[in-house]
Amino acid sequence: QIVEEARLCLQRGDGRRLGRLMSANHRQLQQLEVSSAGLDRLVEAALGAGAWGAKLSGGGRGGNMTALVEPGALPAVRAALEGAGAVRVIDSTIAASG
Repeated sequence: QIVEEARLCLQRGDGRRLGRLMSANHRQLQQLEVSSAGLDRLVEAALGAGAWGAKLSGGGRGGNMTALVEPGALPAVRAALEGAGAVRVIDSTIAASG
């Protein structure tokens, strides 16, 4: 259900709702015990600094996470992630197709 709704958000360009879905998915992954304390710390740091959403990426436990951030919040989220122990923060832009 989350994946299907996320697909619709991508089609509509609804980043805020997509971010909430990402965070909901991360909570489910925590319940499945595929997250880790380090990943949870990074997700919380991103959310606390203004990210629309954040979740672990890949198989979990490896330390990769993705955050959806509006451009204006990027400096604060980057600083929060680095402060929470992120080894590397990579910026990427999502462009609307059209």
